[in-house]
Amino acid sequence: MKTEINLKVRTLELLGLKPKEFEIYLAVLKLGTAPLRRVSEVAGYNRGTTYDALKILIEAGLVNFVEAKPHRYFTAEDPQKLRGLATRREVAIQEARLQLDSLLPDFQALAGSSAYRPAVRYYEGRDGIKDILKDVLKTTERTKNKTYRIYSSSKLRELIAEAWPNFTKTRVQSKIQVKAISIGPGGETAGLDERKWLSKEKSSSAYIFIYGQKTAYVSADEYNRLFGAIINDENIASSQMMIFDALWKSL
Repeated sequence: MKTEINLKVRTLELLGLKPKEFEIYLAVLKLGTAPLRRVSEVAGYNRGTTYDALKILIEAGLVNFVEAKPHRYFTAEDPQKLRGLATRREVAIQEARLQLDSLLPDFQALAGSSAYRPAVRYYEGRDGIKDILKDVLKTTERTKNKTYRIYSSSKLRELIAEAWPNFTKTRVQSKIQVKAISIGPGGETAGLDERKWLSKEKSSSAYIFIYGQKTAYVSADEYNRLFGAIINDENIASSQMMIFDALWKSL
């Protein structure tokens, strides 16, 4: 019984109704037609809370009322109208999704826009590292030469590949180029990439991506759990790029 009630509450929450509104809606359904005082008694809420919830239910088209002096009587609409509420929610979500396409660039421009403090975002686990990899491709794709730089560590190469197995394929399909300085053994070219080795013996404990106005760092703890961070700062990225390019020429 408790599970069934929880399911009902969860369903109506998805429709935009809070638990107290759900309980007051049930009270009106049971009573058929009743004044505010009686609805609040059955629902177990004070009159103020009950009245506020009834206003929301009326706006949602689930409750109606008639004036009959000296009281206002509330009546529940056919529960089938819940389907109409669901449809309206779906339409509203679709409209919001379409509007977000035009609003997101503005939000992203605001994120970390301070000239005095870089924006730093932290990520954990495979899903988090996949988000970093997606950001590398998405950001690089918007740059003029569509190229990013990377310090590639043999210790982490397989772990990062497991976070997004199709990363390299997606990169090549997007015609994004990469310059990689490998640290440690292994590492092969896969198309639209160049690779040089800083060392084929000693390895490193971190991956470093340099792309657009960002730098991303990925490492793993003693249990091989990945974590990382993206720093969105043009000065840091340009400095890292200068160091990388100087090292690249010397290898």
